[in-house]
Amino acid sequence: MSGATFTEIYLPLRDVVYAVCSSLMKNSEDANDVTQDVYLKLWEIRDELDRVENPKAFVIRTARNRCLDKLKSPAVARRNEEDAASLLIEADSGTDPHALLVEKEQRKRLNRWVKGLKEPKRSIFRLRQFEMLSNQETADKLGLQEATVRSTLSRLRNEARQILLVDENR
Repeated sequence: MSGATFTEIYLPLRDVVYAVCSSLMKNSEDANDVTQDVYLKLWEIRDELDRVENPKAFVIRTARNRCLDKLKSPAVARRNEEDAASLLIEADSGTDPHALLVEKEQRKRLNRWVKGLKEPKRSIFRLRQFEMLSNQETADKLGLQEATVRSTLSRLRNEARQILLVDENR
């Protein structure tokens, strides 16, 4: 495929690619990064793009897959887990060194627990706690029933509370 054809067919789909990335990624910076990655990938395989029957569907699928790859990356997972720990631990630590230490230990314990969850529990927990999606959005994203997400999340939150309570009782 020539550069002109690429520009004519694929560049006008940039808003579609960004919309997909924006809906899946946590922030606009990540969405922009993935959008650029998608276009870099498309440019690298431009000679094969002549065989694509539906360019719009192809870029949407490519964008979705790139987003999922990025979300699975260790750096993003680590950042999301730290964010979730901060959301779940609502202790007002002030400047008390003991309270700061307790909060730090709770975060570590909670992060280990999240890492140990199996799918789809881990995804449900991350999408709700880290990405702040609704139960229905989480269900749609994972292909589950909303009731399944709701009940699983309830059990997971109870487990998280127990983990935090264990720390307080020590």
